[in-house]
Amino acid sequence: MKKGVVIAVALLLALLAAAGITIATKQKEDSPPVRIIEGTMDNNTNTSIIAAADNEIIKTQNAQIEEQRAKIEELERRMAQRDFDYSALKAEKDKLERRSRDLEEQNSWLRSRNNSLSNSENKLKDDIASLNAELARISKEREADEAAYEEALAKIEEYEARNAVMQAELEEANKTGTRVTQDGRVLSTFKSIPYGQSRNIIGIKAGETDIDLEAAFALMPHWFLVTEIGVVDAPDDFVSTEFPGLTADHAFMFTALFGTGLNWRLESLHGQPNFYIETMLGPAMYRYIIKNTDEKGINTYLLWRSAVGFDLTLYKNLQFTTEVGLDYIINCELTPRVTIGLQWNFSNSWSLFGRK
Repeated sequence: MKKGVVIAVALLLALLAAAGITIATKQKEDSPPVRIIEGTMDNNTNTSIIAAADNEIIKTQNAQIEEQRAKIEELERRMAQRDFDYSALKAEKDKLERRSRDLEEQNSWLRSRNNSLSNSENKLKDDIASLNAELARISKEREADEAAYEEALAKIEEYEARNAVMQAELEEANKTGTRVTQDGRVLSTFKSIPYGQSRNIIGIKAGETDIDLEAAFALMPHWFLVTEIGVVDAPDDFVSTEFPGLTADHAFMFTALFGTGLNWRLESLHGQPNFYIETMLGPAMYRYIIKNTDEKGINTYLLWRSAVGFDLTLYKNLQFTTEVGLDYIINCELTPRVTIGLQWNFSNSWSLFGRK
């Protein structure tokens, strides 16, 4: 742009110079012929006239040049203003183009988003339709369930009413000593018995040959420890074998036995019969007196006892028990024994390693 301005100014100056030369030539041609006067005064006069004319021409040309310069400056100013406006407009155009591209990108994103929303809307409509169908199915099932619930509730109310009646009968039966099942069957004339497979008892047993105090407690269900202290008749051959020629004033021994056993209770039967097997070892002490010499003493022997028996509930925790067993002392014969007794069962469920 500036190069074009310089060329235009150069052409304008050339035109002005050409115009000045043309005007000067024309003035010389139009001026009347001047007679040349010889002498110094005439030459000076002519020179002054020519110089004055040249000055006028120069002034005119300078004025024209100044005018042209002013026009050129105005043109340059306008061109600079146009360049500025052009740059501003170009910048605004670029800005608008960028804005247009941004808007186009936003429109593209919005169209894509709109398509996605449309797809989501369609899917949502399908889901809503599926949910409505599922809701309708659930409503039908709920109606059916409500009918079944009402029927079950009626059965429960009927059962509760029957249970209340049976509970009252059971309480009345307990007062009178009878045991009634849930269906109203009377099992026995005894009160209800707790269930369990533990043998925990304290009792007394007696037989033809001995009398014993017994205590047992459960290590685990079906397994118990047992101890007995008592008095037992000495074996038939004991005195003659151990004390030849001795005539004793009695034939019994004091015993203290300790052992273990296994049991199994039939909980489904009335009285809950509890069968058991046990074995014990311990000292048997025989006190002797020789009348002729008044010699006294106590001999101790090892007694082994094994037995089988069963317990039967009589009333609450009171039980009847009976037992058949064998006693053996070294160098003596086996001695059979039969005992019966009563015992107190303080728990059917407690055991040392399985507490309840």
